[in-house]
Amino acid sequence: MTKPVLGVVAGGVLGLIDGMSAWFYPEARSMMLAIILGSTVKGVLTGLAVGLVAKWKQSLPLGILAGALVGLVLSSLVAVGQPAQYWEIVLPGMLVGVVAGVICQRWRVAAVAACCLLCVSGLASASQSGTASNLSAVQLFVGKWQGTSEGQPGTGTLTREYRLVLGDRFIEETNRSVYPAQEKNPNGEVHEHRSFLSFDRARKAVIFRQFHIEGFVNQYVLETPSKPGMLVFVSEAIENIPKGYRARETYTFIDENEFEELFEIAEPGKEFQVYSKARLKRVP
Repeated sequence: MTKPVLGVVAGGVLGLIDGMSAWFYPEARSMMLAIILGSTVKGVLTGLAVGLVAKWKQSLPLGILAGALVGLVLSSLVAVGQPAQYWEIVLPGMLVGVVAGVICQRWRVAAVAACCLLCVSGLASASQSGTASNLSAVQLFVGKWQGTSEGQPGTGTLTREYRLVLGDRFIEETNRSVYPAQEKNPNGEVHEHRSFLSFDRARKAVIFRQFHIEGFVNQYVLETPSKPGMLVFVSEAIENIPKGYRARETYTFIDENEFEELFEIAEPGKEFQVYSKARLKRVP
């Protein structure tokens, strides 16, 4: 087997494994096919590059350097427009390149390199504990969005942004909804709220705190996903509203660039009723 062919095979297999690891991120499961395909193609191209380098010159350091650089470049291209996930995309791509480079240069140390890959991946996961990695279930929100809303306040438009703040340990949301004067709402209305998503390590749960311009403060907890692409937050405390009221926010992702939001309220002793429904698209 020639070096380039060996590189293609090794890179393809490693890229496939890298892509399949996306299953451990619930928000990515709806895009598994695209992720696996993209990761495999990236691995094949990286493997071909390091195979050509190995054919040209037998040098382990050169093979490692070539694999890391090619993995960095290709993964950075994939990560364009996804700053919050940059290192989660780039580091595995570089590691795939390094291992493929070692395999093409030296079969004897390939097993050692594979062990190093597992160790580095484990250390990377451990170093992220307590930070943004624990917010992986809601990481897809990060970015700017705009859309429309309809419900009890009437029909309106909204703009929203989610961004990582304070050392990437929290996700901050800012929202502005504008409802012009209409039959349902003769005086019109401008609603604003600001929210923070955090991870409670003791409870191992994502907490969603929402502060409304009207003075309400809702604290939600993320329920275990019932199906891929759906996030359900149920209130556990609401300030400045009569005792017994409950609220529920349900987010359903159509894809990574569009989602629907259903906001429901339940009066004391009653079932949830729809208050508003919105559909948002990511702003490029």
